[in-house]
Amino acid sequence: MPAIRAKAPPSKKPSRLRQAAKQVAVDADQVREDLNKLLGSLETLSIEALREVSDRALALIAERTGVEKRPLISGVIGSAVSIGESITGLFSKPVENPPPAKLDFPHFR
Repeated sequence: MPAIRAKAPPSKKPSRLRQAAKQVAVDADQVREDLNKLLGSLETLSIEALREVSDRALALIAERTGVEKRPLISGVIGSAVSIGESITGLFSKPVENPPPAKLDFPHFR
């Protein structure tokens, strides 16, 4: 008679979140390593080359800052247009026989 074997416990797979967190940590380490290499390579550049690098870096910063501000600016413009349309709607529609105003002063009863 063959021996009864116990089933092996299911292997526990790391969650997708845990895997993503580990990958982010690995990527961050790689970015730090690459940045250190880049900064180290600046030591060997001439002043003219350093100015070119600086100018390009400043241009990229301005470009990316502009890209980040575009959604904010378009949102503000959209809100202003909406408010303008609301105000225009308030003053451009004629009021036909408005109901009499009902004043309620409970403290005078």
